[in-house]
Amino acid sequence: MSEHYMAPLDDLNFVLNEVLDYQRLFSLPAYEHADVKLAGAVLNESARFNEEVLGPLNSIGDEIGSRLENGRVKTPPGFRDAYWKYVEGGWPALDLPLEFGGQALPLTLQAACAEMVNGACVSFGMLPLMERAATRLLLAHAPRDIVAAYAPDLVAGKWGATICISEAQAGSDVGRISTRAQPRGDGRYTLSGSKIFITYGDQDYTEQIVHMVLARLPDAPAGTRGLSLFLVPSRLLGADGRPGAANAVNVSRVEHKMGLKASPTCVLNLEGAEGVLIGRENAGLKAMFTMVNTMRLEVAVQGVAVAGAASVKALRYAAERPQGGPPTARPTLIVEHADVRRMLYIMRARTEAMRALVLETAYQLDIAQAGAVDDRAGALALAEWLLPVCKACGSEAGFEVANLAVQVLGGHGYVADAGVEQYVRDSRVMSIYEGANGIQALDLVTRKLGEGGRYELFTARIRADLTRCRGQAPLAALGRALEDALNRLDACTRAVVAGLSKAPRDVEAGAAAYLALVGVVAGGWMWLRMAAAANGGSAQHRAKRAVAKFYIDYLLPEVRTLECRVMVGAACLDSLDAETLTG
Repeated sequence: MSEHYMAPLDDLNFVLNEVLDYQRLFSLPAYEHADVKLAGAVLNESARFNEEVLGPLNSIGDEIGSRLENGRVKTPPGFRDAYWKYVEGGWPALDLPLEFGGQALPLTLQAACAEMVNGACVSFGMLPLMERAATRLLLAHAPRDIVAAYAPDLVAGKWGATICISEAQAGSDVGRISTRAQPRGDGRYTLSGSKIFITYGDQDYTEQIVHMVLARLPDAPAGTRGLSLFLVPSRLLGADGRPGAANAVNVSRVEHKMGLKASPTCVLNLEGAEGVLIGRENAGLKAMFTMVNTMRLEVAVQGVAVAGAASVKALRYAAERPQGGPPTARPTLIVEHADVRRMLYIMRARTEAMRALVLETAYQLDIAQAGAVDDRAGALALAEWLLPVCKACGSEAGFEVANLAVQVLGGHGYVADAGVEQYVRDSRVMSIYEGANGIQALDLVTRKLGEGGRYELFTARIRADLTRCRGQAPLAALGRALEDALNRLDACTRAVVAGLSKAPRDVEAGAAAYLALVGVVAGGWMWLRMAAAANGGSAQHRAKRAVAKFYIDYLLPEVRTLECRVMVGAACLDSLDAETLTG
């Protein structure tokens, strides 16, 4: 079976051009320098690049991995050359500002291209993500001279970047960060401490790496209120603005991981390293939230990307693999077996629903950034509601679909040659990093649900689409099922809101189920919209309508189980004390 990556270009174009109001973006002043035709050319070239350049590196990166040699990270063969082809193509700068060398194209287009990068090789895609996130931090919070010194090379991809938060004693509990920053009296700071799980903490692609580090100033308040943000370059800038002497930053370990082996995850030590303050003192965590939208959306994209790549391989295998049937006849292709079809339908239904939801969220972020003034607040509120759902459900979908791909391929899927077991390993971390999915669920119920009418905007959009589709006979059954699911979600939401003040432990116990419930309903919403758009006679449209019906008939009923889990409360979790539970 070929390991060749196939970009989901037809599916991306379907969502962008037939489901979303995508062309509207290019009528906005921020994007009027481009048009749908240019965006189509960008998508086509992205598909070519990722199929031809990155796709072949995926298994090489997994087999060889990145490693530490003489204190420096060495990446797998071919990755450095591929990175510079990526840079020369202008890919790092798609949605970044023109004034710093970016192309200022919509985030929606960038997200579509990012799916193809991550579908071809997630390990490769981690570094451009770090660069984009660090750039947005600098543009939002850094002094003008720092922006001028660092942003253009970050935007171009000529310099790498990291986000340095976690420490051995402080993973998700960032308030326990102990890395120290000491003022030097000349506007600069000396940083000392150790950070763990630093993606691309070192690499052999770029001459400079810009580390964005959370640290604590002397006499800073305890907890998250006492964290400040610093820029710490791997090499200090000389008088000419170019990287010069090495800073006191080193890598002492590259983690041996379950997946993403070509992406070096480092222990980074700051041993009196020089840095500069970004933003205000003791406001570092708030500054870091500038990149939350970027990071959460990108992890959702990663999940969709892995799910899409795994689906393609499983679908191709099922269409070619003969097995079973009467012993006197030719073997039946496994795509004809009911249980295999069940798995293939689940894979398509989950993947395509999440792809549409992620692109819808990116579209709302584009409107929030560049739309008419009256539209921006509502678009941002809707996107903020959808982001934790996208991150959690997208990462879960990636892992579920990758596992199903292994099952479809059977024993061949379990061995490395087929290239699907890597998807299981690579996708497992997506529900952990950039805010574990349990944290996303708590964020949704404790913050997003009670602020800014976000839930009401979400359900209003679904009801508007239900009304629009009500008169279309082919969509009637889909609409009725989705409306019932939405009513159940409404009932759960009222219970959760009431419980926030009366029984917060019960709300916490049901938070993961509540987020999953929102995700299943959101998937039904996407499939209603896709079925409405797929009103032609093409093979693609017929397939969309069939998978939409499967989602509504087979997957949407999950809302009933999730409804029970939201409502059950914490008693079933707390019947044993901690010592008995773990003893």
